[in-house]
This record gives sequence, C-alpha cells and structure tokens, in this order.
Amino acid sequence: MNILFLGGGYCSEYIIKLLNSDVQILCTHKTENTQKVKAFKDPPNVSRILFSSFLRDEKILNQTTHILTSIPPTNEGDLAIDVIKKNFKKMKSLAWLGYFSTTGVYGNHNGEWVNEDTELKTQTTRSINRIKAESQYLELYKNLGTPTHIFRLPGIYGPGRSIFERIRDQEFKMIIKPNHFFSRIHVSDIASAVHLSMLNPTPGEIFNISDDYPCPSDEVTSYACKLLRVEEPLKVFYNEKLVSDFAKSFYNENRKVSNLKLKQKLKWKPQFENYKKGLKSILGKN
Repeated sequence: MNILFLGGGYCSEYIIKLLNSDVQILCTHKTENTQKVKAFKDPPNVSRILFSSFLRDEKILNQTTHILTSIPPTNEGDLAIDVIKKNFKKMKSLAWLGYFSTTGVYGNHNGEWVNEDTELKTQTTRSINRIKAESQYLELYKNLGTPTHIFRLPGIYGPGRSIFERIRDQEFKMIIKPNHFFSRIHVSDIASAVHLSMLNPTPGEIFNISDDYPCPSDEVTSYACKLLRVEEPLKVFYNEKLVSDFAKSFYNENRKVSNLKLKQKLKWKPQFENYKKGLKSILGKN
C-alpha cells in the first residue's frame, strides 16, 4: 500500500496507527511550520509535504494505491479534484479513493433518523460546499471508474478534542435546546471504519460513520462534568444573545444519523457506541 492523505490531520493520525509498518504514507498540509504538524510523532514510513507541493508534482499520484482527502472545499468544490481527474489514467495502482464529507449535508429533519438515501436539505454554505465536492467525486466514479468512497462524519471527538477541553474553558456555556439531537463519533471509530473500507473497497458507496446514540449536547456536557467532578457551566437557551450566530447555526438542523449501512456492508462495529464509553476511555476510566 502507498497511501496519500490530502489533509493529514487528526483523523489520519489514528488511521496511520492501524497500518502496517511497510505501508508508505504521504501527508499534505496547508502550511509547513504549524504547531499541529510539529506535534505529530511519525514512524519512519510517514512523510509530510505542503499541499502546494503536491499540486506541482503530479508524479506523486502515479504510485499511489489509496487516497483519502479531508481538505474542506471552497464554493467551487474540492481543491484536489482537478489534479486527480487529470492524472487518473496514469494512476494504474489506485485501488481506493476516499472523501471525508459531513452529515451536515442532510440538513434539518426535525429530529428524525437519516440514512445515506435521505434527501439532502442543508441550508448552510459549508455543507452545500460538501455536497458539491461529493458530487464531483461521484462523477469521477461514474465517468472514469475511480474507486470513490464518500464518508459522512458527524461531530468528531477523541483525546485532546472533546467536551473536556471546552468545559475547562471558562467562556464555555451549556446550550439547552430540548429534543435537539446531535450525532457524534470517536476518532478511533472513524479510523477503524476507513481502514476496513481500504481493505474491502466498495466503489461508488456513501457511508455515514456515526455512533449508536444521538442525543442533545447538554446531556453530554452534564455527564462530562460528573466525570471531571466539576460544576456544570452556565446554562443558556440556544436562541439567547449569549450564544454566537455560529453556534446557533448548528441548532437550526436537527437529525439522528443512522450507521446501519456501514454495519451491514462492511461488518463494522464501533468500539465506542455511545459518548459515555468514549469519554470514559479518554479519561482512562474504561
């Protein structure tokens, strides 16, 4: 395997842990000297370059067997799609192409369950751009036969990126909106799902990667405070002035995300099927 991570960030770090030491891995980054990039503790088989360098050196794609792109799209769509399309015929070794999208594409479904066949109703620009990028990759599959796989992700959490960090921020507020559901996924479960797909390609498929228990955000905050043995932060209703417009935008869309297709097609099972197991694991209490 020769894997290219276009946007080698948080999720890629956990996928890399699942790969054999003889797999050659190349990660691209927007900038070279960020603290985020410096923080990675890479094994010898991992290299990192600027995304701009990748765009200038198309030969990188010639030996690549697996590509995963997690770079946010612009209003025009995906940033790597043109290079991949242009060079696809030279990419004789490509067996798998993955794209990280968002469950935000579903939009508001009034708290009902959504799956991969559900109508996409989002009204937010960031999710509309994801739909454009999804369409671009699926068109490559239909027109050129690229081994495209779309993964729709909800809220991602894990070590160093969870409700615990927010609770420790004195400015953090506990937002209340009854019967408003959020889906989430532990980063390790994203990694296991993607790795499983890499080993068992199903070109043209879209998969939700989410845990089994969508729930209101204040429920998670309350439980995390109990684990930390701290008082709950200030409670505010989602439509109050104290809540930023950006935060409010996440409460305009209410849905529960089903992972049934991923379980049935790839026999995937989340290690952390609910937030309680995931948060306890982060604190080392499992």
